[in-house]
Amino acid sequence: MKHYLSLLAIQFLCGQRFFGRAEDKLNNESNVKYSSSNVGLLRLMEVEEEFTDCLINYIGQLEEETHFLQKYLSSVYTVESQKERVEYISNPLNAFSLLRRTHEDLPKWHAYFRKSIKNGNLSILDDIVKKVPHRVDLISAMRGIHRIERIYDLKIDDLAQGILQGQQHNIQLTYRDLIAMGHFMFEQRDYQAAAKWYRIACKHEQKYSDKLLNEVLGNPSEYLHRQFIKALFIYGTSTSDPATSSDEASIAAESSFAEASKEELDDIMSNLNDPANDVEVEKELYLTNWSPTNFEIGCQGLYRRKTNLVCRYKFDTTPFLRLAPLKFEEINLDPYIAMYHEVLYDSEIEGLKSQSVNMINAYATEKNGTEIRESVGQFAFWHDKSLMRERINQRIIDMTGFNFSKTDEIQVVNYGVGTYFNPHFDFTSDDYEAPDVIELGDRLSTVLFYASNVQQGGATVFPKINITVFPRKGSSLYWFNLLDDGRPDQRSQHSVCPVINGDRWTLTKWVHFFPQMFIMPCKSYSKTKSEV
Repeated sequence: MKHYLSLLAIQFLCGQRFFGRAEDKLNNESNVKYSSSNVGLLRLMEVEEEFTDCLINYIGQLEEETHFLQKYLSSVYTVESQKERVEYISNPLNAFSLLRRTHEDLPKWHAYFRKSIKNGNLSILDDIVKKVPHRVDLISAMRGIHRIERIYDLKIDDLAQGILQGQQHNIQLTYRDLIAMGHFMFEQRDYQAAAKWYRIACKHEQKYSDKLLNEVLGNPSEYLHRQFIKALFIYGTSTSDPATSSDEASIAAESSFAEASKEELDDIMSNLNDPANDVEVEKELYLTNWSPTNFEIGCQGLYRRKTNLVCRYKFDTTPFLRLAPLKFEEINLDPYIAMYHEVLYDSEIEGLKSQSVNMINAYATEKNGTEIRESVGQFAFWHDKSLMRERINQRIIDMTGFNFSKTDEIQVVNYGVGTYFNPHFDFTSDDYEAPDVIELGDRLSTVLFYASNVQQGGATVFPKINITVFPRKGSSLYWFNLLDDGRPDQRSQHSVCPVINGDRWTLTKWVHFFPQMFIMPCKSYSKTKSEV
């Protein structure tokens, strides 16, 4: 670092056991993954509530241990209505906290209560604990939190207090949540972010210090200070001396602090906690040369607004629209992107959400060995015979003039904690082949219905042409993936930004090229700007 942390790095050389970096052996994608969708998170809330309800039934057998039960129950958020439940897990901080405590804390409470309850059949409790998230699920949630922080350029100090893009939410991450994020970033070798999370955790240490909780869950303070100092040392050393890599600084830190006594660590922490020094540490931790990508600029809504676009009633696509014109908005002219408003109704939205019973994890990349793939969300194809689905397909035909069967399937997608879809194409590209491409041709167009409002984030971004569209419940966005002659249009690259706060549901229909050949003849070809 420039000044203060470089001095600290030298001081810390005056001479822990980390919690483990072994490869996770639970990366089985057939496991339930709660973090990839809000649908899954609602199921996880039910697991935690089922656990607490079961414990209440044993309360008469706990006797003097009742105060432990009260401590545990007070840490569990309970809601009455489905609307409140959805609102709760739609905040990524709440969702992460739920995943962390059910993965880390609930099994420890289970072990404690199993030991305390001498009599009675505990098989129900045992079965519930089998449903807790796997570590891979928690890792996905922590990646999601980090992704939200990075893409939207949020401050970790604000995240810890529940402040998202300047809006204060009724949530604060707990002491153990903060430490878990610090550990994760340390494992990822992002020592700058790890130091930020550890620093905030240290500030919450006294607030969350509780002997009863520490007895059951363990006392994280025993290694928090050591990890915070190590993260500062590694970051400060590698930044102040570019010739020293973070790996070399990490080896030096392990050697320096392996035998450091508690008194030595306390002295360093006392120095760091001095208000004047803390200000310097914070200032230098937030110094960065990071520049956002064009995708990240789009997610933040910072593209320049397009001009010469119109909104009107559309009535000339099919004869039916002369009787019932639709609200139509131009988003971009070349390539053509448009939006219809109020074309998906609440009853239809509830119908499509009923298709979420058998949703599965969606991934943007092919599986490669044992790597943990990034979840895009959870999806299902609505292919059961349904008059409602046929009406939606007919509405797409009326909106676009495309030719396809009203019985075609439609994809339903729900997003989770920081899940996103990185920039990609819907047409067949180097690493992706669109389904039915041989029989029906490539994907000419994409029709995307927004089935929910999203309070913050969750936009659809076209990074090559600087277009951002934020979800609006009941509206439908559509664009062309191919040029008139069937060649791929590289400008159609698009992505989904992670949700900061809200529940993102979409309904997607892809329209293939071959059935449109005789109703949409080729225009005279002119080169796109990208081809000139």
